[in-house]
Amino acid sequence: MAIAKRKKKGAVRRKAKRKAPPTRSILDRARPLTEVESNIVMLVYGRSGSGKTHFASTFPTPSLLIDCNEGGTDTIADREDIEHVLITNWEEFDDLYWELAAGTDYESIIIDQITALQDFAMTDVRIKAKKGPADVFSTRNWGQMSGLFKTGLEHMRDLKRLYNLCFIAHERIFDSDTDEEADVIAPNISARVIPSVVTFIEGAVDAIGGTFIRERFVGEGDEEQAVAQYCMRIGPQQYYATKIRRPASAGALPDVIVDPTFQKIKDLTSGIKPKRKGRRKANAAAS
Repeated sequence: MAIAKRKKKGAVRRKAKRKAPPTRSILDRARPLTEVESNIVMLVYGRSGSGKTHFASTFPTPSLLIDCNEGGTDTIADREDIEHVLITNWEEFDDLYWELAAGTDYESIIIDQITALQDFAMTDVRIKAKKGPADVFSTRNWGQMSGLFKTGLEHMRDLKRLYNLCFIAHERIFDSDTDEEADVIAPNISARVIPSVVTFIEGAVDAIGGTFIRERFVGEGDEEQAVAQYCMRIGPQQYYATKIRRPASAGALPDVIVDPTFQKIKDLTSGIKPKRKGRRKANAAAS
C-alpha cells in the first residue's frame, strides 16, 4: 500500500523560474569560416645556427621573445619591434603566463627554447621532491615533470586567442633502441624534449617546421658558385616531424620552403600556394 507523502507544515510550493531569453542571439556572431581570422601556434625545431630564431622574428610585431636562459638572440639584436625577457626558472615562466593571459599589446609570443624550459620543469620537481642535482629521478618524478611541462605548454598554447605563438626547440633523433616508446618503429626527428611531451606538442600546434641549411650551386661555367640556403621542411616527410593544418582542398604541400617566413606559413594554412622561383642548377643533395 502506497503511503502518501505528507507536506511539511508551512512549506510553500515554488514554481521553477524560467530563464529569460537572451536579448541578443549568440547565433548573430556566427560567420563563415572563410571570414574567421585565426592566430597561428607553431613548433620550430632544428640544429643550432639553422635559422630558428631568425624565422621566429618574422612573426607579426610587436612581439615578445621569452628567453629561457638560452641567449641565442644575436641574429635579431637590431630589432626594436621585438622585446626580450629573460627567465631562469619555472616559477617565472608561470608568472609570465598569467601576465600575458591578462592581455598585452604584443601580437606574437616567441619561446626560446622549450628544450631549456624542460630543464626548468625538472628543477622545479627536484626542489619540491627535495632531491639534489645528482639524485636519480624516480618514475613518479618523471611523471610529475611531464605533467607540469605539458600543462605549462598547454596554457601557453591556449593564449592563441590573443597572440601568435612560436615554440622553438633543438633537434633530437628518437630511436626505438634508445627511447622506450612502444609506438616508435623507426627513427623520428623532432623537438628535443621527452617523448611524452613531443607527442603532446606535435598534436597541440597548428604547424611544425624543421629548419636546416642546404647548399645549392647557381650560375654556369666560371660564374657557378655555391650558395647556402636557409630552409624549412614543412611537407610530409618520412623521418622528420612536419605539419600544416589547412583546407583539404588546398592540395599537396611543398616539401621545403626556402627563406621561410611567418607570411609563407600563414599563406599555406590558408590554402595559398607558394610562388615558385625559376629553376636553378643544383649539384648538392638536400638535407
